[in-house]
Amino acid sequence: MTKPGLTLIKEVELPFGKGLLSAKMWRSDKIQGKVVVGVPELGLHCYGDSEPEAAFRLFSALLKYYSQLKENKEKLSLRGIEHLELLSVWVGSIENRLTERSTGQVVALRR
Repeated sequence: MTKPGLTLIKEVELPFGKGLLSAKMWRSDKIQGKVVVGVPELGLHCYGDSEPEAAFRLFSALLKYYSQLKENKEKLSLRGIEHLELLSVWVGSIENRLTERSTGQVVALRR
């Protein structure tokens, strides 16, 4: 069920999230029809004029957030440590996928 002014577009498991992270995407009538995408487990949301733009902004924000958490590991609260652990699994899975030994075939990023 969505709130008035919101149109749910998709709810998906975040690729490479190993079931630990999910993403929800919706269109907000309150924010001039912007597409909003968020990761509920992290409380992180990004906006865009289209689905691809919002998804790209989310991907960029997740990598930036991970980098900031990693750089400030000693100062993190319990919540920050939990976020770092979740994002470490996600980033590690992406890195593993990109560095898999190939048999001359292109590695597909989609399932």
